[in-house]
Amino acid sequence: MADANEMRAVPPLMTATWETALCDPDPLVALGATRALAGLLSTWEARLVGEATAAGVTWETIGATVGVSRQAAWERFHDEAREFRRRWKTDLHDLRSRHREEMDELRSRLKGEAHSRRRRRTA
Repeated sequence: MADANEMRAVPPLMTATWETALCDPDPLVALGATRALAGLLSTWEARLVGEATAAGVTWETIGATVGVSRQAAWERFHDEAREFRRRWKTDLHDLRSRHREEMDELRSRLKGEAHSRRRRRTA
């Protein structure tokens, strides 16, 4: 789950749609924006479920939070949650790989610098 001190970034499309729903003087435009916002919120909800399941929250707890049974929550969100976990694991793997590469480069550079210093001392 997100760190207690870390706010989630609201997607710009969601912010713009919300502003249109609130501020557009044409009620039909505002109504269309409200319908679009409902779809965006559904996607946001699935993202939060993905975060929760990645953090080990049970389907029973998720269901209770959204007012449905464990089974209903799983049926509605399990594909998105699995995709979130897959992306999260891929990102973690990529981060570890980059970290290993950077450590290898640093280690090589430090060895080269140490070797150069030894040569200068003996010269």
